[in-house]
Amino acid sequence: MQTAETSAQAFLDEYIKKVVKDEVSKLRSNQNTQALGETWSLDEFRKNCCFGKDREWVKLFIFSRFKDEIVLGKPGGWLKLSKGKGSPYGIYAAEACKWMQENRHLIDWDAKLPRG
Repeated sequence: MQTAETSAQAFLDEYIKKVVKDEVSKLRSNQNTQALGETWSLDEFRKNCCFGKDREWVKLFIFSRFKDEIVLGKPGGWLKLSKGKGSPYGIYAAEACKWMQENRHLIDWDAKLPRG
């Protein structure tokens, strides 16, 4: 038979577990979302959205292939192209993550870079 004290302790234990679970869930959720306006380099983008694919792979199979959709100035664009050596790519993280999630099935993740 439970006493009032053990019943209160059981309730408190369950309550603490729920609060901790909710807080962990919030932290995980926040890690998967990017702040609006946050920008990434090409390396940050490929590590966060492209399974760490090679820089050249990302440029060919994502940036070039979907250029008409993702370049800044286009509706929904999130990519500032590099202008050559010394000019970095710029990626708006929140928009890039959203686009990658919605279009992941259009990307040939098994594609190989041409040799040569």
